Amino acid sequence: MLYAIGEIILVVIGILIALQINNWNEERKTIAEMNGIYQSIVDELDTDIETLDEILPDFAWKNKTIKKIINSNPTQEEWISNDSLFFSFISTYNFDIAQNRIQQLKSKVGYNDETKVLNNKIVDFYNKQIIDLNVKLEEHTISFNRNVSYWEENTQWFGDAYNNSRDLTKLGAYAQENAIFRNKIIWYGIVLRRLESALRKYQNEAKAIKLMINSHLDND
Repeated sequence: MLYAIGEIILVVIGILIALQINNWNEERKTIAEMNGIYQSIVDELDTDIETLDEILPDFAWKNKTIKKIINSNPTQEEWISNDSLFFSFISTYNFDIAQNRIQQLKSKVGYNDETKVLNNKIVDFYNKQIIDLNVKLEEHTISFNRNVSYWEENTQWFGDAYNNSRDLTKLGAYAQENAIFRNKIIWYGIVLRRLESALRKYQNEAKAIKLMINSHLDND
């Protein structure tokens, strides 16, 4: 009877050990999966940061040039000889936050208190930034498209400025005399500055979130 009891105990111990090993394996799988998602988010943030490194200097240049148009009222000769004045308000950029992996993270629950806090911070960062940037991007797109549509339909300089010869003679005269043009440039400059500010804020906060994720990965 003692032998039978001993056998039962050994079987129970074996089952408990097997369950513990299985739980440990499942935990390691969960950790590996979460760390894979974290690393993918870091990669997407890196892509966004690098993209903004490329386009933000152009935003700064455009805002500086638009400020010159508003405050200095360039002469017709300046418009003709300096096509950067024209390109400052007639060219645009598209930027979308990479968010494939954050959608995957939203479906996961942290495996301990640390990762639950980290997940909440990452999700909160994306939710706020996506909303803010979408507003600023939509505002910019509407202003840009409205200006182009108006000039296309109502001005003579538009076709000349867009053709291969890039003749800015009529634009120079129009910009000198037309109050509507100046008003449109003023508003577009406001919208562009708001967008640039939002993009810089996103980039700075993306760097901070990236450091936080990397710190977790290094210590895990």
